[in-house]
Amino acid sequence: MKKVILLSICLVSMAMAYAQKSFYVSLGVGVGINTARTYDLYQDGTKVHPVGLGKGFAPVARAGIFVNDFMAIELGVAYRMGFNTKIDIPQTTTGDKSAGAYGTLKFSGSMLQLIPAVVIQPDFDLGNLSPYARVGVIIGILPAIKEKRDLTESGASVIQTIKYSGGVSIGGTAALGCDFDLSDNLSLYAEIYYDAMAYAPTKAKKTKLTVNGEDKLGSLDTGEKEVKYVKDLTGYTYSKSSPSQALKNSYPFNNVGLTLGVKVKL
Repeated sequence: MKKVILLSICLVSMAMAYAQKSFYVSLGVGVGINTARTYDLYQDGTKVHPVGLGKGFAPVARAGIFVNDFMAIELGVAYRMGFNTKIDIPQTTTGDKSAGAYGTLKFSGSMLQLIPAVVIQPDFDLGNLSPYARVGVIIGILPAIKEKRDLTESGASVIQTIKYSGGVSIGGTAALGCDFDLSDNLSLYAEIYYDAMAYAPTKAKKTKLTVNGEDKLGSLDTGEKEVKYVKDLTGYTYSKSSPSQALKNSYPFNNVGLTLGVKVKL
């Protein structure tokens, strides 16, 4: 993680030192849909429900500098705000993950992203249009997954909220876009992008638990309320006074989407 951030800073510093063309800054908003499935229920065979951890809005700010006539080094900062994905669990479900319960589950994912990238923008002499391509690395900081459960278990109404957090996420991104020049210094842009990344939480915590409308969160032991995710459970012994342990699992944040914004050339 530290090496990737240091490399990003070095790339931007080198670009500033050897710049032959202009600086630019841009602001935009992207919206994406997920391209991966992450939650399985087993009912009359295998049924896979798509859970859109990667889908949602992503406001993004970028700053770049051209190092020659067609290539720029860029650093972006984005925040992905995930949409909820709802899964209905029918009363007849007998799969392991339903534990005989029925109701609804809602999942959403979010993270702050640092995006060092290289932008290629040749001069094709297309008037006010300037197409470009971007390839970069995504460093997911403060990633989180929120799971909301509204289930009926053994005749009782159980509502829970669980937050999965900890760790960082590393992935890649690619985009094809076009600048629409309004003047020498101002342009609008539109781009289609694809993000490929996964996230493995290091901990989870129940932040809400009610049974038939009565708050039960305070009655839980630490081992019932918190989970630490590890690569190996060898030698693990459960303790009420410390977080329980479970095997670490990765959840995809892959998504494809469209970003629209404005760019200012300095």
